[in-house]
Amino acid sequence: MDATFIKRIYLTSFLIIAVVLFYYQILRGDYFEKRALNNYVRVVPISSIRGNIFDRNGVLLAQDSPSFNIAVVPYQIRWIKETLFEEIAKFLGYDKNLLDRNYKRNFRNFFTPVDIVINLDKKTAIELKEKFKNNILINVQPIRYYPYPYEISHIIGYVKEAENVFDDIKKYGYSPKERVGVLGVEQYYNRYIAGEDGGYLIEVNAKGEIVGFLGERKPKRGKDIVLTIDCKIQKIASELLSQQRGTIVLMDANTGEILALVSSPSFDLNSFVTSKNVSKFLNDKNKPILNRAIQATYPPGSTFKPIVALAALSENIIFPKTTFICKKIFSIGGYNFHCLSYHEDENLYEAMLHSCNIYFYNVGLKLGVDKIVKFAKKFMFDNITKVDLPYEKEGYLPHNIRYSKNWFVGDTLNLSIGQGMIEVTPLRLLVSINAISNGGYIVRPHILKAIAGKQESLSTNVYLGFSNDVLRILKKSLIGVIENKEGTAYLLSKLNLKIAGKTGTAQTKTKAHGWFVGFFPHNKPKYSICVLLEEVGSSFEAVKLSYYFLKELLDKNLLDITN
Repeated sequence: MDATFIKRIYLTSFLIIAVVLFYYQILRGDYFEKRALNNYVRVVPISSIRGNIFDRNGVLLAQDSPSFNIAVVPYQIRWIKETLFEEIAKFLGYDKNLLDRNYKRNFRNFFTPVDIVINLDKKTAIELKEKFKNNILINVQPIRYYPYPYEISHIIGYVKEAENVFDDIKKYGYSPKERVGVLGVEQYYNRYIAGEDGGYLIEVNAKGEIVGFLGERKPKRGKDIVLTIDCKIQKIASELLSQQRGTIVLMDANTGEILALVSSPSFDLNSFVTSKNVSKFLNDKNKPILNRAIQATYPPGSTFKPIVALAALSENIIFPKTTFICKKIFSIGGYNFHCLSYHEDENLYEAMLHSCNIYFYNVGLKLGVDKIVKFAKKFMFDNITKVDLPYEKEGYLPHNIRYSKNWFVGDTLNLSIGQGMIEVTPLRLLVSINAISNGGYIVRPHILKAIAGKQESLSTNVYLGFSNDVLRILKKSLIGVIENKEGTAYLLSKLNLKIAGKTGTAQTKTKAHGWFVGFFPHNKPKYSICVLLEEVGSSFEAVKLSYYFLKELLDKNLLDITN
């Protein structure tokens, strides 16, 4: 290889390098100077749209709507922040401290937009943008909206940013600004409803200016879900309860589908989304956030008597015609235990329709506390129903009785009429009594009907194994409570719905709670109902509310009672 050829190779190589350097340093110099100033790659998050929530008839219960927020880029306004905030606050008639608090709470880094004004109307947001130009930007974000914020509060729950819910968000796998469900189906089915957030990957220079767009991950919309709830029935129940403390639950007796579940007082879901006027609910002594249907436990009172009767019938301790004499007072161990009235000789049917305490004191003594508890456990009184709502509470039954030195015969008497060391949630009581209606099956109550158009089957039944004869006898006794003129719920017979059920007056340290729990039509049960009213004095208040509730459903053709 001669020297001339080698020189040509070196010269050619030099020329190529010179051309490349000329291109990048001279022709594209400005571009790469800007790139050199850039030391930041940032992700600008894009929130996903949560799925809608509908009732069983397609009525919208929850949706995302656009929120027009005013945002600033911290690095861009670092020298004019105070003046800018003062001018924006003056323009809107806001307190500047509100903007400062929002800025501090929402700040992530110097290059990610920070929302300082939340949820403006579109017209005002545009006017602000026209006045303050590039110093601000309109950040359109989804915000959860509930058309029926009070009526469905305990079923639906609400949505907040993760950092406002979890102290350690990393522990739960959430990013700070990711929206998560709190309470209700928003929380229980969050993994389906939430979708997945996306984002833009951008390059930002030292001046806070975007100099490059590196890519985009599009957000994935959440799945729509359909509930078993009938919104029309739910609204009627909510209106009737008004500001009383209590709950109404209406359930399909065979499938466990919950048609209405109202806890009162309730709270405004939209207030919790926007964090406005929340303290009045949090500080309310009547505990409106509490879902009384599944999170509060009460003595069942006389609504427990069907369980005691079933236990005694199953153990052949009593028969339908077995009688006990009621003289209003039952004396034992130097103590007197009372009934509401003189009933003289009472058989099972009479004792149930009169709700005679003396009859069940006698039954309870013959049965014994261990067997009472055994059968209550069969009905899962001390367990959750597994309804698809968060934070369900277990009931309470006495335990380790045979080893207890503090259990007396009086405790057994109280237990036999649903008082003393026994508590249950209204939903658990409903599911338990419902088992008498459907041939002895404990159904799993549930709220979900479909996800993304696909029907979901959450129905599960646990067979209790009681004889048909025992269930038939017990059902007959519960029919008498309504259809016999002396029955404690005779008022309900006027509805001609063939209701069977039981009233209960549960004694407390103040006024008694009122219960009614039942099912209908008793010849072919389709619905089960539970009504609890706190501290109303007697069960008759619950019976009246049940009457008004079911009558309105009848008047509006909201019940399917065709056979």
